[in-house]
Amino acid sequence: MTGWVKKDHRNHGTRLVDQQRNLAWSKDPAKNNDQHAVDMYTIQTGSAEDVSFLINHLSSFLYPSGERTIVEWGIAGVSLGGHSTWIALSREPRLTLGIPIIGCPNYTKLISQRAASSDIPFSPPYFPVSFQTYVGTHDPAQLAYRAKDASNPFFGKKVLVLSGKEDKLVPWVASAEFVEGLEVGEEGVKRVVVEEGAGHECTRVMQKEAGVFVREWLGL
Repeated sequence: MTGWVKKDHRNHGTRLVDQQRNLAWSKDPAKNNDQHAVDMYTIQTGSAEDVSFLINHLSSFLYPSGERTIVEWGIAGVSLGGHSTWIALSREPRLTLGIPIIGCPNYTKLISQRAASSDIPFSPPYFPVSFQTYVGTHDPAQLAYRAKDASNPFFGKKVLVLSGKEDKLVPWVASAEFVEGLEVGEEGVKRVVVEEGAGHECTRVMQKEAGVFVREWLGL
C-alpha cells in the first residue's frame, strides 16, 4: 500500500503569514525584500524540518492501533520545494528517495548569482555573517556528498534530479558541480534529466520521469 502527503511550504498557501517575506530583491520599493536571502533559506530549511515532523508523527494519526507500519519514505518538490527536497534528503536519514524538481542543492552559488544580477553585495545586512556561517556549515553542498561511506548523507539513496536547461531563475549551472559529484553508492540510484528547451517549469516530461522513478522504487 502506498500513500501521498501534500503540504504547503511555510509562509505559502494556507500557511501564509507575511507575503512581503516571499518577495525577492527589486528596484521597486513596493516589491523589494532586503532580507530575501535569509527569508528564502529559512522557508526551505523550515519546510525540510516539517518533513521530519511528519515522519515522526504521521503513523500515529493514520494507524493509531498499529494497523500498518510505514517502512519507507520519499520526498519530491518543485522549485522552492525542490530546494527543500535537497535539504531534507541531506538531513533526514529515513528518506530513501528524493526527487528535486527545478531546485538547487548549492544555496550559496544560487543566491550569490541572484544577488549579483540585482546589484546586491554578498555582505551584511543582506547576508549576515551568522547566516553565512550557518549556510557554510549545513547546506547540502557543504556536506560530504562525494564520500563513498556513511559520512555522506546521500549515500545509498535514490535521487532523481529534474531541471530545465533554459531555467533562468534556478540556472542548472548552480547545481551542475554538486550533481555531477554526488555519490550515492551501489545501493543508491542517481538519475539526472536536464530537459532541453525547458525553463523554470515542471514539464510533462519531468512529471513522467518522476512517475516512472517512483514506480521503479515501489517495484510496481
